[in-house]
Amino acid sequence: MAKSAGINRRTFIKNASITAFAGATGGIATGSTVASAASSSKMANGKYDFDTVYDRVDHNTARWDSPPKSYPEGTFKYGMGVASMDFECAPCITEAIAERNKHHSWGYMSSTEPLRDQVVKWNGERHGVDLPNDAITISDGVYAGMIAAMRSLVGSGGKVLINTPAYNGFYTMNRNARTLTVDSPLVKVNGRYEIDWEDLEAKMTPDVRAMIVCNPQNPTGNVWKEDELLRIGRLCLEHNIVVLSDEIHADFVRPGHKYTPFASLPDQAVVNNSLSFSAISKTFNLAGMKNAYFYSKNPRLKARVDEYHFAELSTLGVVANEAAYKDGADWLAQCLTYIDGSHDMVESYIKQHMPTVGYTRNEGTFMTFLDFSKTMESIGASEQYKSHGKQSPEHYLQDWLVHNSGVYLNPGSNYGTGGAGHMRMNVASSRHVLKDVFDALASAVNKV
Repeated sequence: MAKSAGINRRTFIKNASITAFAGATGGIATGSTVASAASSSKMANGKYDFDTVYDRVDHNTARWDSPPKSYPEGTFKYGMGVASMDFECAPCITEAIAERNKHHSWGYMSSTEPLRDQVVKWNGERHGVDLPNDAITISDGVYAGMIAAMRSLVGSGGKVLINTPAYNGFYTMNRNARTLTVDSPLVKVNGRYEIDWEDLEAKMTPDVRAMIVCNPQNPTGNVWKEDELLRIGRLCLEHNIVVLSDEIHADFVRPGHKYTPFASLPDQAVVNNSLSFSAISKTFNLAGMKNAYFYSKNPRLKARVDEYHFAELSTLGVVANEAAYKDGADWLAQCLTYIDGSHDMVESYIKQHMPTVGYTRNEGTFMTFLDFSKTMESIGASEQYKSHGKQSPEHYLQDWLVHNSGVYLNPGSNYGTGGAGHMRMNVASSRHVLKDVFDALASAVNKV
């Protein structure tokens, strides 16, 4: 089944246009070659190549090889849902792994201290968080750390508060920790998702023991301001609720916005009532390397979570992450510039060619949360989804889009209250892919 999608993908690569949108200007750039993966993403002029289509099909890739299993007839073409970038990783990572592979033994590691040092350096120099080494616990994923925190600080049957729509993995974490979730929906104000402060505080009941803060926020793309984070932190402190701050998208912030680590807030009592969870798995597309970390400036709070946490780390995961922290900054800077231009391209395209689709300008992340409610109304999604055995109207739209455009997006209903009518899309692909994806989407939605 995956193979049929691979054929479609390769056909797309062969026939793809050599033109691509040139970002904020909306002009057309020509001369870029669309091809399968090159041997290195660094070109002779010192620039990294994010425009060449990197073919990930048939490499056990969740983004491209999982969706076609649901569409054996071959209608799937574009995997735009799963939050992993389509770019070849920074060369420093591949080089470090190749060097380690020269040593043909794979026994237990003796230490992760060099990696911990790089975590401290990255967060200090890039984000202004002053962390002692012993404040950090290395984990094999944000999931593992968050679940340990929920088991320790919330307990079975306790509740966790979440501003929604929010990353659907938070619900999975809570199920694994046997804790319950409480949604406090964000509200749209002048084109931005804002916190409903009255609702948020009303949801801070005695059985709520933790609140998840997602910053930058997935899927809405919000980058929370310092005063917003302080207000959350002080409300949580007042109501005896511990803040669990997921900051895995911290490195993806668009110009004009500023990422504020929760641990850098100018209120020590608020900071001491929090744990932060992060990784560079999104930053450098290293999710498969299973490496993350969490930290707190409150040693007693972190110690409670450590009692419930155990990491299974791999040697190559540690090597890859350490190399990215040490030598990947230049690659990331160019990647961020490219993604920002892609966000501009998406915004411009939707406004010009997809007037029925609602768009909210991202402040961060490489996702976008598109409002397809008018399309759903036109195709009768609310009436059709049950008779077609779908979980929600958005899941019906997911199938409809695949069958009518080949584009696979994530249903907004997966992200809790407030996700209705929306679909999450990943824009971290070559702009050649994005152009063909949006042409296909426009052709489908503009006909209904």
